[in-house]
Amino acid sequence: MNPAHRRAFPVLTLLLGAALHGGPGTGAAAKVPPPPTTPASTPRRGRAPPQAVMTRGRTLVQDFYAVRLDGLWRAFSPDVRAQWGTLTDFQAFRRGGLAQYGPERQVVQERTFTRGREVYYVRSAAFEKAPELVWAVVLGFTGAQVTTFGIALEEDRRNAPVARQPEGQRRASP
Repeated sequence: MNPAHRRAFPVLTLLLGAALHGGPGTGAAAKVPPPPTTPASTPRRGRAPPQAVMTRGRTLVQDFYAVRLDGLWRAFSPDVRAQWGTLTDFQAFRRGGLAQYGPERQVVQERTFTRGREVYYVRSAAFEKAPELVWAVVLGFTGAQVTTFGIALEEDRRNAPVARQPEGQRRASP
């Protein structure tokens, strides 16, 4: 991990933990109650409704995956930009991820939720070179500005109990 980015990760880890464990379909994490949300029918003043956040988040993440980073970079708040250094640093980070994991192969889940003044978009996906890992991209919006951006491993399916059989045991035939 780049040492310049370490200072942001303790707070980001807490936030990502809440985001990743906030919705249904996240395996064992589904037992954690979801974060408070703003109903789509009654958006709070000054906040985009969840569908608008879903659309904007989806567009920015697709651009991120395609290494079209100028729009996302312009949307970042000064604090988020500071976590990544320069646009060139951010581009290098993304290119490294693409080289290591390949393109997105499967969207596992997309969701939005509100916490405090931020409305979040979370996209969980598996990638071509590591389909057993599910990564979550989290974008937090305050208005049109991206005030939180992070990526975290959401699920490692390599040792899922359903996928492996204990040694020495044979599955009974039906």
